Amino acid sequence: MKLIFLILISAVELFGQNFTLPNNPLEGRIVFEEKGCIECHAIGGYGGNVGPDLIKKQYYGSFLQLTSVIWNHIPQMNRMFRKLHREKQNFTATEMMNLISFLYYLRYLGEPGSVSNGKMLLQTKGCLDCHSIEKRGGKIGPDFAKTNQFGSSLFMVQSMWNHFPTMSEQLFKSNKQIPLLSGKDLVDITAYVKAASSSSKELRMTPGNPNNGATIFKLKGCIKCHSIDKEKKNKIGPALNEIKMNMNVTEIAALMWNHAESMAAYMKNNSIKWPVFKGTEMADLIAYLYFLGFEDPPGNASKGEMVFTEKKCAMCHSQDSGVGPNLTKGYKLSSPVYMIQKMWNHASKMEDQILTLNEEWPMLSADEMRNIYAFLNLPVR
Repeated sequence: MKLIFLILISAVELFGQNFTLPNNPLEGRIVFEEKGCIECHAIGGYGGNVGPDLIKKQYYGSFLQLTSVIWNHIPQMNRMFRKLHREKQNFTATEMMNLISFLYYLRYLGEPGSVSNGKMLLQTKGCLDCHSIEKRGGKIGPDFAKTNQFGSSLFMVQSMWNHFPTMSEQLFKSNKQIPLLSGKDLVDITAYVKAASSSSKELRMTPGNPNNGATIFKLKGCIKCHSIDKEKKNKIGPALNEIKMNMNVTEIAALMWNHAESMAAYMKNNSIKWPVFKGTEMADLIAYLYFLGFEDPPGNASKGEMVFTEKKCAMCHSQDSGVGPNLTKGYKLSSPVYMIQKMWNHASKMEDQILTLNEEWPMLSADEMRNIYAFLNLPVR
């Protein structure tokens, strides 16, 4: 038995995370409220104050990094449930996926901008040399106040991107540099333009669909220069899986914008057409880039076996225990989502058993969870 196990480890030591990106990460907000999370945790001031406000104290990491934080917090949460006389809620796999996606997405949404700083930036970044607003500025480009899509950061970014070839040509003629922008700059400029807008209709763009963004990444030719797989690294542009995208939407957009000049030069030299975005394509692409950090890297099955033993999972989940299901024999999990869902739903019963045995709650890091998942998914033991 042990020999077979070792042979299998050498052949399939690493396991991928068979993951599907969410179509709408904001759906998890419904789960967050319906399952009562909001009674203890606020989102930007709306909700309870028992736990931290998840906008003010943001948690960022892969799916299993976030679930590791939740798992290690369960005993404290259970004590609070008992104190408040509230029942701990169970989750379906879909609800668990939506909730973690939503928590992951909170950092992406960013914060409100500064109107006064946005007004100053339009001047200092040279935008008013070509564009006007509140009866001041140039006449070359459209009046910001009369274009309703400029009241949305994502629409503004998309418009700026599509406009880049014309803008860069105009700046070159005027012997001026293309302005570099931070994510905060974009938010502040949008806040000011929105406040000063004379348009009666405001256009808003959805935060983005990561799955649609994966398709756009290929259709717009991004994949020709930027790889997302370290095993198939493209040397023209940076490998995007190696860039930490723990940024909000406008920070990612600013990163793209600041890269546009060198990208345009390469495309011109190689007769490549500039990619133009329409509808929600820019939002979808940026959402996809942000979610590149959501999927966990593969785990190591041999290390997972050690964690399974060291954390005393085997006390209840081995062949001879008779306490819980035997996880060492064909307990196949289709994705980490199902593993976490079952762990969460089982947690109260597990805590009771741990207290009976006078043991401590098994704290798990993200790496340990990845390795346990790999171990549980070995086809034969």
